[in-house]
Amino acid sequence: MPSMPILDVAIGLSLYYLMLGLICTTINEMIAGVFNTRSVFLERGIDRLLGNDSELKKKLLQHPLIRTLAAKDGGVPSYIPSVGFATALLDILSGPGNPHTDVAAVIDGAKANPVLQGVITTLADSAKQRGVELKVEIAEWFDHGMDRVTGWYKRNAQRNALILAALVTLALNANTITVGTLLWTDPTVRAAMVEGARARAAKAAPEELPLVEYKDSSDATASTPTPAGVSEEAILSPSEQALLGRLGGWSGETFESSLVWWARHLLGWIVTILAASLGAPFWFDTLKRFVNIRNAGKVPAKSSAPAAQPGDAQA
Repeated sequence: MPSMPILDVAIGLSLYYLMLGLICTTINEMIAGVFNTRSVFLERGIDRLLGNDSELKKKLLQHPLIRTLAAKDGGVPSYIPSVGFATALLDILSGPGNPHTDVAAVIDGAKANPVLQGVITTLADSAKQRGVELKVEIAEWFDHGMDRVTGWYKRNAQRNALILAALVTLALNANTITVGTLLWTDPTVRAAMVEGARARAAKAAPEELPLVEYKDSSDATASTPTPAGVSEEAILSPSEQALLGRLGGWSGETFESSLVWWARHLLGWIVTILAASLGAPFWFDTLKRFVNIRNAGKVPAKSSAPAAQPGDAQA
């Protein structure tokens, strides 16, 4: 496809927002690691499941199956397997000397917590109808609760992303109007961004990390923890860092008191903040669409073999 400046500018801006989003994601995950955000949300989810029963929660977290998952004694792990949760809860509720399959003992053990007792009774009836153990029902109930916790975690991450996008935008002077103008007027920068976009589009998609993921969609108890920390896809390459440096920064920037200057900068910063807060996955998908559109119009390579002429001998 012949060069299309408008499409190339769109590709350049998409890559620019993607790089800013990756920076926000990296910082967000680092903050989550420092403050054990995953553990905090997991504990909040357990509180909800247990009807805010602090004594039962304490026993659950001190159970050997759960306690060994924490980084230190007395701490809250960042992930609890659903089957492990179900086994530990049944062990506590059934009481010493009673097997986990003694449903009556389990229900009786929850009598101090009417809300939980009602849930266990309902799950026991469901297990009987399905012909499965109560442990399976409790494990699935826990996973459904963790789905809700993942939603809380993502909303918190999105809120943090907006704050981080504002800080990163101001720190880098990431002005959409300035960047868009530079991409439109400078073919060299525009071409460099298009090449950078192609390289990034060839990589794996960055993802927002939930608390858990499911490898087997047919088994609700087969959840596995999402590794904490920053994925390789969320790290900028040296060439991307160089591109980012060419498009922003405070070097050479002169503050002016004119209304036009402030309007241009405030509008450019606001657009950048809102765009970067959408997240790296959103801009990666957008970038791939633009790159595919640009690549779709390429002229196929001509064959080196000479074309057959009329009258040539036929095999």
